[in-house]
Amino acid sequence: METGQKKGTRIYELDLFRGIAVLLMIFDHFMYDLGWLFPVLFSDYPRPGFSASLRSAALFYWGWDVRLAVRYAVVFVFLALTGVCCSFSASNLRRGARLFAVSLGLTAATWLAGRLTGDPEITVVFGVLHCISLSLILVALLEKLSPGKWFYLGAGVLCFAAGLILERHSAYLPVGETGLFRSALLQAAGLRYGGGDTFPLLYGGGQIFIGVFAGKHFYPEKRPLLFSSYPGGPVAFIGRHSLLVYLGHQILLPLLFGLVLLCCGFSLSL
Repeated sequence: METGQKKGTRIYELDLFRGIAVLLMIFDHFMYDLGWLFPVLFSDYPRPGFSASLRSAALFYWGWDVRLAVRYAVVFVFLALTGVCCSFSASNLRRGARLFAVSLGLTAATWLAGRLTGDPEITVVFGVLHCISLSLILVALLEKLSPGKWFYLGAGVLCFAAGLILERHSAYLPVGETGLFRSALLQAAGLRYGGGDTFPLLYGGGQIFIGVFAGKHFYPEKRPLLFSSYPGGPVAFIGRHSLLVYLGHQILLPLLFGLVLLCCGFSLSL
């Protein structure tokens, strides 16, 4: 996501790697939509045939052990790259505040969608955008204290380890059983999970802190290590505009596939 590389000092390989990570995340999310979202939105999805095969493939993929391992790796790389980019920026506070406003908008939109569909569990109470935005704000506040790079590594490892432990013991809490604010606090602390996306602050913030260390350690002069010129191409473009792509795909992909289903004669359940 756009995290503040100054104009003229872009680290080209970061855009490329971040673009790859975003594409993998988009695929993962679309598989979720095929498996769980569209059966809620369409009363006759899936039908026997191609749509049923698509949903079966999505359900198999979602329960696949390889998918879980790859997801952990992709998310770690993406958040670490976000932290690397944070280490270049002098405006993390402003960017974090803007992204937090966007994340609140996402919560409001998914809550409304849950009300319309009768499925409150699609509400994103405290997801990856909430986690990233608050982590950026924390980095901005810490930068005012000028801690050394090793502080970020130590804090990142400790937070990440604590987040993993809490995640192992986290219990499911349906969104409809408590208020959004309480659900957000419990999910941010890593004590509960639920809704359309849960991303605890310690778990995700620790990975971002590790990335901040990597940025300060491996890019002290803010120059590319792998590419001397901008590689270009659609993947690098996606990486450079990862926030817009990440937000856009959550709306556009379901909308486009939903239009395809409507054209094929499927009926909305709304």
